[in-house]
Amino acid sequence: MIAWKPPGHWLKANRDAYARSMEFLQNIVNGSSRMELQVNQQSLPRVLIQGASRRWYCVNTRAHYGEEYIDIDGEYREVKEVNWRMDIDGAAWKSDLLERTPFAVSLCMHARRTSMHLPIGDQIAALALALQNDKTTGMRIPLLAQFIVSPRKALEGVYQFSEEGVIMEEEVYMEDEYQDDEAEVFLDDEMWAHWHADLFEADEFEHQATRIEDQQYDAWIDRRENETNAGRSKNWHHDADQIWQLEDNLRKGWR
Repeated sequence: MIAWKPPGHWLKANRDAYARSMEFLQNIVNGSSRMELQVNQQSLPRVLIQGASRRWYCVNTRAHYGEEYIDIDGEYREVKEVNWRMDIDGAAWKSDLLERTPFAVSLCMHARRTSMHLPIGDQIAALALALQNDKTTGMRIPLLAQFIVSPRKALEGVYQFSEEGVIMEEEVYMEDEYQDDEAEVFLDDEMWAHWHADLFEADEFEHQATRIEDQQYDAWIDRRENETNAGRSKNWHHDADQIWQLEDNLRKGWR
């Protein structure tokens, strides 16, 4: 049972839409012999799907919380708003996904931005349907097609299938090592600057830097207010016709 509860500041309409979307997702899973609905550590959905290609997929949903300012009774208040993230993994064997073997890989797939206003359960359901029909979906999404035709042995050492190509684990680790080296150089430079502070006129551009920072902060505040106002104007609802259209869009292409 999905036991995750929406934040307290959510409106009743949003809570109802979330509850209906979870019910819709449950019905989609119950109606398929190739889907399994599980619950992750955040008490959110984790769906296992077997595609028409006989490949296996896992859609794992996570909630990230960020600071937002919303209008509550005419007053802006800071709240912890939910930002959804869906991680998609694929494998040739179901056991590779469940046991997280080196043959399980990440798939960098995202729904269209125009679908982000739908409740999260509807988004998961549409994605699960698209992956269940992975042969058809793969005709529009090259990275998925490349994953489907890759032999299981070739998946070992792959970190992710992305639009830019296949990313190997060794490339990711090399990047991490490079960033660590950069951090060490940065610390050395910082220490050098501290020891030789008398060589620089630190106050020469202080006033100009402060003015630029103030301008950037004001621009950020304006953007946040515009985004907040825009968010309130959206009609966040559950519409079954929209879900099937979203699933069709997913198979036609991703942005």
